[in-house]
Amino acid sequence: MDSLKEVLYGEIEEFREKGHKFINGELNLMQFKHVSGGFGVYSHKGGKEFMIRLRIPSGITNVNEMYKVHEFANKYGLDKIHLTTRQAIQLHGLSIDEVCDVMKEALDNNIYTRGAGGDYPRNVAMAPLSGVEKDEAFDVTPYAVAVGNYFLERITTYKLPRKLKVSFSSGKEDAAHCTVQDLGFVAVKEGDKELFEVYLGGGLGQNPKKAVKYGELIEPKEVLYYVEAMVRMFMAEGDYENRNKARIRYILERMGEENFLKCYKKHVEEVKN
Repeated sequence: MDSLKEVLYGEIEEFREKGHKFINGELNLMQFKHVSGGFGVYSHKGGKEFMIRLRIPSGITNVNEMYKVHEFANKYGLDKIHLTTRQAIQLHGLSIDEVCDVMKEALDNNIYTRGAGGDYPRNVAMAPLSGVEKDEAFDVTPYAVAVGNYFLERITTYKLPRKLKVSFSSGKEDAAHCTVQDLGFVAVKEGDKELFEVYLGGGLGQNPKKAVKYGELIEPKEVLYYVEAMVRMFMAEGDYENRNKARIRYILERMGEENFLKCYKKHVEEVKN
């Protein structure tokens, strides 16, 4: 990740400059949001204070990282932090300079904000008790972390129509809600063999939709093929003109389930080859 970090360090001052242009009225809200979301930053109402979202990969953290978050809260006089549904952490009510300083200091401590918002793959969510969950099929932690790293390593290269959400559940209880994600992997066992069910095209918010189930169980070692196939399908079939329709579930709606699954399978085969 060292080469990525050098790129990200180089972006911070340019972003700070854009933040000040927004505050001074040289950029409007939508122009700023188009830039800021990719840095995990959003403006509060009024445009003088900001939120920054720290990526906590699949909710996995350690004491030193939590001390750093506590240090941020104390340093900037925050009375609370916000734990998000995708297992990230948000700090609210910061100035643009404080946001950029947090971004740099977080990066110094291997905490990333890049791609935590905007048209990027979001933090990969995971069943919070994976590894110790009662009756789980198997621990999905290594696979969730691998996908999160895969996304992060490529985060500055993505040109997606909108955000992409991926989750992993360690058993049939589906604690990570894989059936309402763009792409979900649910751990199952057939005898002693560990496999994943794959779910596609779900989502909440406007026009909520349950995902459709892929027709085959897949081996865990193939997960990244299926992730990359979804990225490619999203870029090939997603709506770049109408943001209100720029999610995987609208591709499914437009194509119909049978054609959608055929198209996805084609992308999987292309990735494998």
